[in-house]
Amino acid sequence: LWLCKCDCGGTTITSGTSLRRGDTVSCGCMRQEQINNAKKVLTIDKSIDGVQIPLLTKKVRSDSKTGHKGVHERNRNGKIVYEVSITLKGIRKYLGSFSDLNKAINARKKAEEEYHLPYVNALKEKENK
Repeated sequence: LWLCKCDCGGTTITSGTSLRRGDTVSCGCMRQEQINNAKKVLTIDKSIDGVQIPLLTKKVRSDSKTGHKGVHERNRNGKIVYEVSITLKGIRKYLGSFSDLNKAINARKKAEEEYHLPYVNALKEKENK
């Protein structure tokens, strides 16, 4: 471990590996600046009409029972059903309840094409300009 003195005068203890890889660049004084920069990139550079595109295209959560975003397994009176929803601009739209997982997944994919794809394509066009 290394005791490092930051440009601001603060100190931090870190590993040599963390220093070599560039994981540690300050004592923590730059953390808020990094957070603010990440927020700026997300809200300005990676947004279209107030919709943050990385949130639309992120991977499914590891604790998802179905393995698909917006498709949730529910137990209703002893029967397994799959509820499908999609969210855009903070508004959740309920797409239905299905007894078959494949039908639920198809409903979600169709909704993604209808609701999310125009924003994803608009960001690609914005980045290409």
